Amino acid sequence: MTYQSRGRSIFEVVLAICFVAFLIGFITVLCIGNYFRAKRAQERQRQRREAKQAASQSSSSDGRGMGKSGGGADYEAPTLPQVGGSPGRLL
Repeated sequence: MTYQSRGRSIFEVVLAICFVAFLIGFITVLCIGNYFRAKRAQERQRQRREAKQAASQSSSSDGRGMGKSGGGADYEAPTLPQVGGSPGRLL
């Protein structure tokens, strides 16, 4: 079974191959661009985090308190008070 038996000319085959190659190239360029954008965003986030940690450490070493971030490792999540009923029962 050849392409000619399906009624396609060589021009149509070349055109289809070019179209598929364009689609694959376009998607590849989008993926590579997204990768580098995410890499830059990760680097900016790391720099912000390091600057925030340095500011927090300098304010705590000055004796002015813990800063805005609070205790960090000492943090304990708040718990809801028991209203009534048995502890394992939802309704």
